[in-house]
Amino acid sequence: MSRELVRLRWLAIVAPSVFLTVVAYLFRGPAHEQLHSFPGFIYVLLVLAAGVAVFSFAIFGLIGRLENELMQRNRQLEAVLAVGRAANSSVRLADMLDAALDEILGVTSADAAEVWLLRNGELVLERQRGLDGEAFRERTRFRLGEGLPGVAAQSGQPLVVHDLALDPRFLRPRVTELGFQIFGAFPLMWRGETLGVLGVAGRDRAALSSGVERRLLEGIGEQVAVAIENARLHGRVLGEAVLEERERLGHELHDGLAQTLGYVNTQTLAIKKLLASGEGEKAQAEVAEMETTARQVYTDVREAILGLRTSTGGLLESIRSYVTRFDRLAGIDAHLEVDKKVETLSLPASTEIQLVRIVQEALGNVRKHAGARSARVAIAAEDGELVVEVEDDGRGFDVEHRHRTGWPHFGLQTMRERAEAIGGRLELVSAPGEGTRIVVRVPLEHVSAASDASPAR
Repeated sequence: MSRELVRLRWLAIVAPSVFLTVVAYLFRGPAHEQLHSFPGFIYVLLVLAAGVAVFSFAIFGLIGRLENELMQRNRQLEAVLAVGRAANSSVRLADMLDAALDEILGVTSADAAEVWLLRNGELVLERQRGLDGEAFRERTRFRLGEGLPGVAAQSGQPLVVHDLALDPRFLRPRVTELGFQIFGAFPLMWRGETLGVLGVAGRDRAALSSGVERRLLEGIGEQVAVAIENARLHGRVLGEAVLEERERLGHELHDGLAQTLGYVNTQTLAIKKLLASGEGEKAQAEVAEMETTARQVYTDVREAILGLRTSTGGLLESIRSYVTRFDRLAGIDAHLEVDKKVETLSLPASTEIQLVRIVQEALGNVRKHAGARSARVAIAAEDGELVVEVEDDGRGFDVEHRHRTGWPHFGLQTMRERAEAIGGRLELVSAPGEGTRIVVRVPLEHVSAASDASPAR
């Protein structure tokens, strides 16, 4: 219970009782006859009115202070909630830290605030907000135990100094020259590990003297620590995803190039034998076939590069760009059909990347194996699923005996793995003379769950 509320309680109980007791004594005491006559009665009324006025002013004064205190507490709570929202809504750590520091400057007596992050055993100044930023950036690195931020990081305990000029541990003299007298360093802890330090500074010697302010800064520091850890985990996930994607692309390129280089090596030996035996026409025919194969490899590599260039945007933008360029590159009439429901879907980056890669692989197979005149890519949301189809009007094949028809088993397996990686499944539909259709189905509940877990991009 706050001190003001205790005062209000005692004032509301004790003051009326004391006042009424005094009035009752006066009316029954030795001077009661004078108080019942004029002008004594008037004096009594004036005393009563003055007592009521003093009591009312005291009560309303306490209520006003309580209201101000309540508004300040609400503002502080809003600040903690705002930092929490920023921590959960942005993958850019810098944006979140700026939002947290701005909230601190808005609800505390601090005039400047900063965040230090621990990297390779050294504190590095990550963000700074408030007055005299250049002075605070006089030093941007501290070893553990060096400077007030380093001392707080090493001990893992909050540290508040009320006279910076007299504290030898504060190593930024330009800050004290500009009149800053108070500095607080609050370790940013996550499960017992120090991630960094939240620093706040003020010019007023009474700044940061309130226990409420310190608890508020510690609470905001906890939110910031969670955001820093989330950013670290997000970076690790992205790094693993990049490595996995590189490995898959390496397998895909190796699968095609290894077969082609093996064929070229075999054909080269055959051409040598033909030339040695004087069969020039046959050798020329083999050279022409090798030339066709070389063009095919060149097209494959260009297609792979095109895929890398068009997979950096959103799902629809990436696929639309790829289909347009594929049309020109392959000479196949390709078009995209998009359900309006898909336009409003928010997909995580991992889902978008895998779906784009599946479409690219499927269209690549259309170009190399289908002998098709046209291809269609359709994206729709139906029956609780996100459905992506790639269909062509080519020669088709017997699905049960696809290994005999030249269908790339490794490519199909890669597409299936990509679909399963995002919680979906892949279907292959084809028959001789009836074209081929690749269908990927991803439950929208998986898409929504992944999207909710992923930070906004």
